[in-house]
Amino acid sequence: MPTYLDQDSTQSLREAIDEYYARNPDLLDPQGLPPEVAELFRQHDAGHVVFGCDTSLRGETLIDTWTVVASTAGLRGYLEYFKHPQVNQIFSETGYWRIAVESARCLPDVVRVLVRSRRMTSRWPWSDYPRYLDEPLGELRRRFNIRVVSGTGPEAG
Repeated sequence: MPTYLDQDSTQSLREAIDEYYARNPDLLDPQGLPPEVAELFRQHDAGHVVFGCDTSLRGETLIDTWTVVASTAGLRGYLEYFKHPQVNQIFSETGYWRIAVESARCLPDVVRVLVRSRRMTSRWPWSDYPRYLDEPLGELRRRFNIRVVSGTGPEAG
């Protein structure tokens, strides 16, 4: 299991993001994107780390939910992604039907995210994540009262 998925990870956010990229070499590289799009992807990837979500379809469903309900991006910021062809290409390549089916399977975990997001002390500062890069991930989660939804299936808690 990646260290960044551990609730009490002692890695700095920067180290955890580095691990996330090292474990997911097939991700779209923000370096090759227009600056505005690259920053959206970096924010999204930092969200994966902070909220402890992997890159499975389940993890993507959970980070999308966390983004909307528990970060300063909110629904408006989340919808910004869909203005960019790179995002729509990912959805198209994955398959809309597959995404819909997997998202439905994750509904119990989505409910967990909704409940846990209500207990947070404040929303995660989506676009301001760089100021936290040198802070331990576990401490950030305690400060914001973020409890990751662990496990690999809808029954996980």
